[in-house]
Amino acid sequence: MDNDSTKADMQEQGPKKGIVIIVIAILLGTNGLLLWQFFEKKNSLDDAQQKIVTTTAEKEAVQAQLNQIKTEYEKVKSENTNLQTELSSKDEEIKAKVAEIQRLIAIGGPAQIAKAKAEMAQLREMNSLYMAQIDSLNKVNTMLQAENQNLSTVLNDEKGKVQSLNDVNSKLAGKVAAGSVLRAVNIKTEGLRAKGNKSVVTNKAKQVTQVRTSFLLPENKVIDPGAVDIFLRLLGPDGAVISSDQATFESNGQALVYSMKQSVEYANADLPVQALWTTGTALVKGKYTVEIYHSGNQIGKSTMDLK
Repeated sequence: MDNDSTKADMQEQGPKKGIVIIVIAILLGTNGLLLWQFFEKKNSLDDAQQKIVTTTAEKEAVQAQLNQIKTEYEKVKSENTNLQTELSSKDEEIKAKVAEIQRLIAIGGPAQIAKAKAEMAQLREMNSLYMAQIDSLNKVNTMLQAENQNLSTVLNDEKGKVQSLNDVNSKLAGKVAAGSVLRAVNIKTEGLRAKGNKSVVTNKAKQVTQVRTSFLLPENKVIDPGAVDIFLRLLGPDGAVISSDQATFESNGQALVYSMKQSVEYANADLPVQALWTTGTALVKGKYTVEIYHSGNQIGKSTMDLK
């Protein structure tokens, strides 16, 4: 009976054992699958982590390159402020490219960093062209400055020559102007009184009815021949000009009252002149002065004493 019982137990345990084995097998399979999935996910996470590390490094590298180019660009720009007008369009292009790269870096994804790298290559090329253009403009400016310096030197030399010629012309003009003025020499002034049908010289103030001034205009080849106006001023003992109508002529920008005007025909040869002026009123005792003028310049002077 015990044998039958044992046999029955063994027969009953057989199916249970198979179930256990199947369950164990299923658990082992499940664990294996879970373990495989775990390692797959771990590898994926490692790859993702590696990509993040790589992307971050690339992002920092691109940012560093961008910063370097920006620094170089700003330095060159500040050193060439005189060329801003010529380079304004290039400046705008470079600024736009820098802003685009900075935007891609800020987003920071792998695709954006890859695009930022491509944009960086274009920026480098633009920056190189920018530098080349600056170098070319500087060379042109240097050449122009050298030419301007040469022109300034030539201009200064020419100005110096013109000034020298002007000085010479002024001196010549002064000489010509001086030469264009007559001189009065051998001047003699005396008082006259009427005596019958003629006039006689007198130094008595109360007897003088006319004042006669005689002089010689020497030869002068500079003056054009023709009519010449001579002005005489008779100054009394008080220094006032004696004039019947207070008529004037111009001398060195001043209007001077004259006593009489004498017109003569000058023919570039010695010319004796006699000017006769009627007093109209009695003269007083004292020293009288006669000034002779031509072309606004005093060309002679004489005196007479009346008692």
